[in-house]
Amino acid sequence: MVWSSTLFKSLTFTLKIYRVYWPYLVAISILMPITYLVIVFAISQGDFEVLRVALTGYITIAGFNILFYMSAILVANTFEEQVLESYALLPVPFWEIIASLILTQALIGTAPLILGLVMLRSVSSSINISPLLAGLVLIFVIYTLLAILLGVTVRSRIRLDPLLVFLMMIVIITTPAYYRLLHVSEPYKTLLLVNPLTHIVVILRSSVGVSECVPVEFSILYTTLFSILLCIFVWYKLRGGVFTVLEKR
Repeated sequence: MVWSSTLFKSLTFTLKIYRVYWPYLVAISILMPITYLVIVFAISQGDFEVLRVALTGYITIAGFNILFYMSAILVANTFEEQVLESYALLPVPFWEIIASLILTQALIGTAPLILGLVMLRSVSSSINISPLLAGLVLIFVIYTLLAILLGVTVRSRIRLDPLLVFLMMIVIITTPAYYRLLHVSEPYKTLLLVNPLTHIVVILRSSVGVSECVPVEFSILYTTLFSILLCIFVWYKLRGGVFTVLEKR
């Protein structure tokens, strides 16, 4: 189809742009994962359960940094006047430019996520593929939808940067990425369960035999409903044709 051909061209163009930002690629794909994994192995002292807990947290937070944080910045940046003028020269619809930015971030995030999955498999006696795949799909869907929603709402990288830093601190506090939900007391545990990322962690940990005493089926249902709600919000936000700004020039 024509749209798939132009989307591929947009993706290729975006990947070529990233050659200019090779230090960022090295930091995200190599330095960040290695640094985190060294710390994880240092504090685990050979305890495989601690490693499984930390590695599932690593996958969740790595997804936040790559799929949400950077994608939101890129989406917001496309609405800057000078960037819009540059994109106006491309023979593709604006929505394909946004899609190519999201897909490029997903490709960049493949290396650190695969590294985390390989390490997770090496410290697990077995892995239940179904909840693992469900968790990974939900990570992609939730983070990318949030990135698009936030990016098209703020429409300014300068205003978005401090907001994302604040959100990162909130996520670290309200997501049991680095500790067991099982050991958290009330009412803080209930607060954590409101956060959909907590349920992502629950789903991923269930795939390697680490139980947080929360039904996996409930976590999958909760995050799925949250994803549907995000889709509605994104549709509502874009219903006025925000992605046709270039076509209206």
